[in-house]
Amino acid sequence: MIQVALLRGKYLNKFETQNLVFTTKENIGITGVSSLHPIHTTFSFSTIKLFSLIDLLDNKPARFIANRTIGDLQILFGLEKILPSFDIVHTADPHYYFSYQAAILRKKELIPKLISTCWETIPFNNESTWVKKKIKKLAMKHTDYFICPTKRAKRALEKEGISSDKITVIPMGVNINKFCKKKNKHIKTILFVGRLVEEKGILDLYEVYKKINNSNLRLLIVGSGVLGNKLKQLIINDKLQKQVFIERSSYKEMPNVYNEADLVVVPSKTTKTWEEQFGMVAVEAMASGLPVIAYHSGALQEVIGKAGVLIEEGDEKGLVSAISRILNDDKLALRLGTIARERAENLYDCSKVKNQYKKLYESFCSGIDQK
Repeated sequence: MIQVALLRGKYLNKFETQNLVFTTKENIGITGVSSLHPIHTTFSFSTIKLFSLIDLLDNKPARFIANRTIGDLQILFGLEKILPSFDIVHTADPHYYFSYQAAILRKKELIPKLISTCWETIPFNNESTWVKKKIKKLAMKHTDYFICPTKRAKRALEKEGISSDKITVIPMGVNINKFCKKKNKHIKTILFVGRLVEEKGILDLYEVYKKINNSNLRLLIVGSGVLGNKLKQLIINDKLQKQVFIERSSYKEMPNVYNEADLVVVPSKTTKTWEEQFGMVAVEAMASGLPVIAYHSGALQEVIGKAGVLIEEGDEKGLVSAISRILNDDKLALRLGTIARERAENLYDCSKVKNQYKKLYESFCSGIDQK
């Protein structure tokens, strides 16, 4: 059996790992390697938790100091003792310290293969200090192969000097049997899912909702973040408590959340150091048969295709128009929703994505004595 260490530190999560659920017959064993407090804690495969500085110091001042001294908080203590027992180490993004740790082991030939999933779509990002740049460059140098969820991320790697024959594009998928359209009777609902932060564009969407000015239209906001309290106060000030709702839902509950909606808005806004790298919310919405309206940020156009409407960032007038047009035209909404579901089935079915990973893992382990 091919033994794969899925090295993710704090960011071990169910969104990604639903694409890596292998049966015993498929002859691939996944072990998640995380910090003590990852995003999610329960998986279909075994996990190894290691102490990390980020378990104690996950705050802005600590990250600022770490970026200028050691480079990153995501050091996993004891990592060098466990990784050599695996056939493949599959890390994510070379700027994290755990990727640097794995690269040192690969440099010393203590692990057979090192693969990295790279989400970053901005070339030469995460190099703000000399130590961060050192970590990233060494990790990239000693990585055998790169996986990018989008072509945009692949182009970013190529601009940084990685040969195209060392990169493959494998998107993230979702369980299309769970995220699927069901007939629910509900009032017209706009759905936003994501972190409540400036770059996710939630304040833009709230202002747009007010401009639509329809008392029979609901705005459902699912997520948390630094803007949560501000949004709650705005809702009270504008007397919209019966129309705008902020909720938190587990990933298990999300298919039902999407079935409460008529369309999903993804108004992500590009900053100097970030743009939308993929858009899992857009994929979940498409699998649920919903039209998607999104700002033209990062890889969103590539992911959504013709399954939705792309608006220039900050164009609130265009956002009002697009939302109103879809909500008032049932035929258009149905057509976009049908295209969205078909796109999800063809490109973002996690069972199909899993098969791509299986072939990749197997190609790297031919001739290796597997554990």
